Amino acid sequence: MFQEEPIPLYRDGPHYDAMHRVLPFNDTSFYVEEAKRACGPVLELACGTGRLTIPIAQSGVEIAGLDLSPSMLSHARKKADAARLEIQWIEADCRTFSLNCRFGLIFMPFHSMQHLHEHASVSALFANVRKHLAEAGRFVFDVFNPSISILSRDPNQRNVDRRFEDPEGRGTVTLETTAIYDDRAQVNHIKMYFSLPDAKDYRVEPLSLRCFFPQELDLVVRTNGFEIEEKYGNFERKLFASGDPKQVVVCRPVK
Repeated sequence: MFQEEPIPLYRDGPHYDAMHRVLPFNDTSFYVEEAKRACGPVLELACGTGRLTIPIAQSGVEIAGLDLSPSMLSHARKKADAARLEIQWIEADCRTFSLNCRFGLIFMPFHSMQHLHEHASVSALFANVRKHLAEAGRFVFDVFNPSISILSRDPNQRNVDRRFEDPEGRGTVTLETTAIYDDRAQVNHIKMYFSLPDAKDYRVEPLSLRCFFPQELDLVVRTNGFEIEEKYGNFERKLFASGDPKQVVVCRPVK
């Protein structure tokens, strides 16, 4: 049930790391703090190449990382081994995994929940998280606060998203995107164009993200049996308000 192939973007760990080496926000300190507050071990869902898993382990917290992509997990293992860290890496679907353990914190960072497009998938995620949380455990995740100006962009116009150095030493990669927003499904269908100085569009990959509008997201959390403790608009713990780029949610199951 639900099992899907990882999308192409998540099949090349070194390329993914290079692409995300510089981010417009710093979520690492926030998630390390949340992990250190947890009573018991921590589980990261959609951990990818361990961008957050590894610094949390380095802070002394017992943590496991779960992801659907075997290639991303393979790269994460190499990085953890190089840092001499003991981390359990689990290849599984966040909606259906079954572990003989309960966690003081389960978190799903970097808008990963937006890969779940259907109501049934989101409900399965929350149900599975609840099943694996300890008595006082919390679920923390972040998604984008949808921007109407971004969603209404001309779908035929390419926008430069970022530039980064190719991990194989082939020069500077330019990433451009186009997007078509499906307002019925609330899914933004993005196309990513990667170009090198001598190779335009050497990779063209899709990325489709479900949008959760603020009032809708609060309802999603509550109708799935959780209560919101805090909702932030950024990773500096600013209380969420109109115009904030992120929705960072700290919640726990309703008893």
